[in-house]
Amino acid sequence: MPVSFAALLSDVLTALGDGQAQTWSRVNTIWPWCIEAMRTFPFGRPMRTEHVVGTGEQHKFDLPDDFRELISVEYPVGKIPPKYLIRKSHFDPEFWNSDQYYDVDHNYEDGTGWIIYFSVLLDETLSVYIEYLATHDLDMIDDDDCYITVPDQYYGILIAQVMCRAYRERLSYFMQDPTVHTSIIQQLTDMVRKAEDRYYKMVEDAWEKLSPSRVSPRQAMDSHDRVY
Repeated sequence: MPVSFAALLSDVLTALGDGQAQTWSRVNTIWPWCIEAMRTFPFGRPMRTEHVVGTGEQHKFDLPDDFRELISVEYPVGKIPPKYLIRKSHFDPEFWNSDQYYDVDHNYEDGTGWIIYFSVLLDETLSVYIEYLATHDLDMIDDDDCYITVPDQYYGILIAQVMCRAYRERLSYFMQDPTVHTSIIQQLTDMVRKAEDRYYKMVEDAWEKLSPSRVSPRQAMDSHDRVY
């Protein structure tokens, strides 16, 4: 059964030993941290959409607002076997000399979103099937009937990332206090390091178990990069 957002907030506070939210506010701190953890979650939601080509969209159109990464583009649809287009930079002169390429780029004109480009002249009213990885649902409320879209098997990764934020926040807080003993700072520094190492290990393990057929090739992750 999916996990509710309310349960995520409670479980994070419990994991931090702050079940009564006396150190970190459930609403003002833990809530936005959990939203950010879902926004930056390393595995997107596999989605499939059918786009009907409209006027002025013969060579490009906007991708869905929740787009993160493209998996496949099928056009024309209904072929047996399916006909999938190949990605190639639309700045390459060869791109426009073929009917088998697509490309994805930022929408620089509007400053937000993504555009998919096609080397082939698409037929109006026909469909393009697009499989992509989407961002997770971020429209959350503190309610047992509001469920997160991150799969259950990755639930611990969300909690681990928020814990990294919490420990680093405490470290920054105490470092600003000149009366805090050096041993406290060292202890918190060690907690931050262990928490981030644990988070990266959980992500690494999840990548290894994930079917390579469902995602594009992974990017190398620097263990010294910040979690957030």
